[in-house]
Amino acid sequence: MNASHDPVCGMTVKPDSPHRTEHAGSEFRFCSAGCRTKFVTDPAKYLAPSPAEPVSLQPGAQYTCPMHPEILRDVPGTCPICGMALEPVMPSLGDEENPELTDFRHRFWWTLPLSLLVFVLAMFGHRTTWISTTARTWLELVLTAPVVLWAAWPFFQRWAQSIANRSPNMWTLIGTGVGAAFGYSVVATAAPDIFPESFREHGRVAVYFEAAAIIVSLTLLGQILELTARSEYLGCTQGAARPGAEDRTAGSARRATRTTSRWRTCTWAIACA
Repeated sequence: MNASHDPVCGMTVKPDSPHRTEHAGSEFRFCSAGCRTKFVTDPAKYLAPSPAEPVSLQPGAQYTCPMHPEILRDVPGTCPICGMALEPVMPSLGDEENPELTDFRHRFWWTLPLSLLVFVLAMFGHRTTWISTTARTWLELVLTAPVVLWAAWPFFQRWAQSIANRSPNMWTLIGTGVGAAFGYSVVATAAPDIFPESFREHGRVAVYFEAAAIIVSLTLLGQILELTARSEYLGCTQGAARPGAEDRTAGSARRATRTTSRWRTCTWAIACA
């Protein structure tokens, strides 16, 4: 069904909405009688809103953790307790994207094909005859190395931080699990003869390259969705100061907060798995 947008709050409005009016030969539909009343009172305010004045960044800006507000820093970084990226206490009204979100998205899309290839080789490679078992194991190592050593590098930095601060968290689990799976598999690939025969399966010592790669990709995906939700929440709080945005700010903020919480829980589940 076709839909339009309420010019006051920006919400999607169905064509059969009873709240509508005409202005300058055009029909406008609204989500509620309140939005219609505001529009009828001052149509120009919502058809051609005045641009918001740019807000200059104040010197001495501080950054805090969304989960641990007691953490305050003068420069961006990660929380020493949970490893989440710190956010400005007073965010800018600009439209620039979270640099961590940009970085994680870049790492995810560049290494996702590698993770999928490793997964396919691990699951179905033993049924093929076009590549030997030894060559397949080395190929899995080559494909997994960029995923673990480059895409997961921020995870290992947070893992080291959690160890140094004696504050185990989600990144402690992820870093330990991915590092152990990849490290063991590298040894099993380079020196398979040091392992007992019971470790062999399908003609080779069992390796877990696909587990390491898939965990990294899923964690990156979870972080992208979480950071996106947090950015939307910040956008909602910033938008409260803009004309006509007060009606949708609270609901959008609640949805963004629920999304953040859900993906935080999913990322924890991946780490525990």
